[in-house]
Amino acid sequence: MDLQTAQKWLDQVAATCSTLDPELILTFFAEDVVADLGAVVVTGKAQLAPLIRDRYANYARYELRKTVRAVAGDLVVCDARLCWSTADQPELQHTRAIEILQVRDGRIVRWDNASTSWPASAA
Repeated sequence: MDLQTAQKWLDQVAATCSTLDPELILTFFAEDVVADLGAVVVTGKAQLAPLIRDRYANYARYELRKTVRAVAGDLVVCDARLCWSTADQPELQHTRAIEILQVRDGRIVRWDNASTSWPASAA
């Protein structure tokens, strides 16, 4: 995958995430995905699905942008920036993440995510 193809693919991922539809979002993950989200590591789409469903069920506002930073073989490194709020957290929040995505046949087989969040008022 080259940089341009990776960015187009990331744009599709971000657009799909912005629908807040967990079933559509899950289509970007392989059945054998491993997701290391820092606080939790899950193996398999069956373990990832409840996390995705819970996460996206709670968003009231959600704006995501992903920018490819590097591509090496089947690895895509990206910068993800997100503005969000939930019913439990109504104050607008910002999140920045660095993700390493291993991709096979257009599906994520490994998702490493390191992120931090802060209130928009602190920006």
